[in-house]
Amino acid sequence: MAVPVEIPEAFLPLFEPKRYKVFYGGRGGAKSHSIARALLIIGWQERKRILCARELQNSVADSVHRLLADLIRDMRLDKFYTITEKSIVGRNGTEIFYAGLKHNVGSIKSKEAIDICWVEEADNVSDNSWEKLIPTIRRRKSEIWISFNTKNLTDPTYQRFVVNQDEDMIVKKVLWEHNPFLTWELEKERLKLLRNDKPAYDHVWGGEPDVRFSGAVYASYIESARSKGRITNVPYKPGVPVITAWDLGKRHATCIWFAQQVGREARIIDYHEAYGDDTDIEALAAVIKKKEYLYDMHWLPHDAKHERMGMKGSISKQLTDAGIINRLLPNIAEKAGIQKAINLLKEVWIDKESTRDGVHGLSHFHYKYDEALGRFKDDPYDDWSKDAADSFRYLAIALDQRLPSDLRPAGMLSVSKPVAWSVI
Repeated sequence: MAVPVEIPEAFLPLFEPKRYKVFYGGRGGAKSHSIARALLIIGWQERKRILCARELQNSVADSVHRLLADLIRDMRLDKFYTITEKSIVGRNGTEIFYAGLKHNVGSIKSKEAIDICWVEEADNVSDNSWEKLIPTIRRRKSEIWISFNTKNLTDPTYQRFVVNQDEDMIVKKVLWEHNPFLTWELEKERLKLLRNDKPAYDHVWGGEPDVRFSGAVYASYIESARSKGRITNVPYKPGVPVITAWDLGKRHATCIWFAQQVGREARIIDYHEAYGDDTDIEALAAVIKKKEYLYDMHWLPHDAKHERMGMKGSISKQLTDAGIINRLLPNIAEKAGIQKAINLLKEVWIDKESTRDGVHGLSHFHYKYDEALGRFKDDPYDDWSKDAADSFRYLAIALDQRLPSDLRPAGMLSVSKPVAWSVI
């Protein structure tokens, strides 16, 4: 049967063999639609196992499943493809399925060989996820397709595939001008932003990195720290106690920052993220103990004292029972905590390798946007980046606490000198 094909010329390299195919840029470039159409055509021509992935996916509703299903009907392929709730199956055995990378890289490894992996909204993907995913897509002639709108210059995906592209990659910047199907509604939005805000236009429609950090809470401070050389190699200093600050999650991530106060310097030496079963208290306690730091205190959010149905005591008690001595942070308003985090970022030294996923989250943490008023709100957006940002806020509050030695809980590791955590 004949299949109507409407794919912009810029995306024809999708049909050429290459390990990595990277399409990035700005709004209106038709990246998702074009890649989805190409996948459906390739899956129709030949049996393929296709994984559609993104950094976080709590359900199939978060995936491109709906887009693919709509295109199957538009392309009159509904007699070839069967659409189920969680996958799409072709009459020739082609299978299309979905996964979130942070939560499910382990389960991806257990699946049979994957021919094509499409990573959508890849600007959100962390270095850790890339390092786990890439060796998993190992079938002979397998390919990794990547699409994203440019956000920050330092994002792992932009650095890995655009700044450091090589001969194994097809890398194309696609914009509105490469899309012959651009609607008049989008064209009006484009022209309006061009008239009113040229720097914003260059980012949103021109696909340039956002040097204005629009709506970002911490990104400008992160970039300032990087430009001043404070995001560098920051090793653990033996004999100096380490504090940790936790943001606890089950549905979301549990994030932990590790810091030392060396003289008047605050130093962040480590970061840990955990998901799903890895957020089990015993698993988290094992991570803490394995690092073999000299710990002073583990700081938890104020609500870690609450007990919930089905729990073996509060999170604080469970950690104490597991040998992790902890203290609850005061309940400080989020806005005030954010200001403490900003103050910390103005001075702190951060290890660039061990904290890179945490720093990536901080760089993406942003305020909500009010479409009606055309401005950013005062409260932050609750997405994947908020986990790392919340735990960093707790770290700033923890470093702002003073813990006299006579208040040190029984069982805490002793140190040669009392620890005085300075106000940063």
